[in-house]
Order: sequence, then structure tokens, then C-alpha cells
Amino acid sequence: MNKLEHDVLFIPADPEMMEQERRKAKELKRSQWWKNQLGRGQCYYCQRRYHPKELTMDHVQPISRGGRSSHSNCVPCCGECNEHKKNWPAESFRAWVEEMQGKL
Repeated sequence: MNKLEHDVLFIPADPEMMEQERRKAKELKRSQWWKNQLGRGQCYYCQRRYHPKELTMDHVQPISRGGRSSHSNCVPCCGECNEHKKNWPAESFRAWVEEMQGKL
């Protein structure tokens, strides 16, 4: 999949809503629920194991695409996947990760 294919119909979310969701994400990172997610030690996308401190929070549906900071939309993500995913929808990014892993 070409990395640009996912941006064909991309319309950024409202900046005020994005800021509100970023504040919610900071609160969510302090919750026991998030600590439990990190405790599993696995990246949602590449499925590799990591120390919890090496994982970051990623929004499956990016905030910039209207995603919310909620339990159903936030997942642990390794730094490498987070760096590459940017504002991709999760389905597109996971397909790209699987394609790249198949080439290794």
C-alpha cells in the first residue's frame, strides 16, 4: 500500500476538538486502565513485546481524523510504529506493517 493512499479524502478535525481530546489523553494516561494496558507489554500494531516504559499511547482513529481519547480508541504502541503511523487509520497501518514484516 502506498503511504499516500490513506490521505485521499483526509479532512482535518476541528483544532479546538483536537486540543480537548489531547487533554483527555493526558488524563487517560494517568488512569489504572492505561497502566494495565501498558503492563501487557505489547505493541498493538506490530505485536512485538516491549517494556511498558517503551510504549506510547496511540489513537486507533487519529484525533486529527475525528478520533476520541477513549478506552476503545487508545492502544499501546511502540515508538517505531508510532513514528511511522502518524495519522493513518489503524486498518491501513496494520496492513502496511504486515506487508513490511512479510518482506523481512
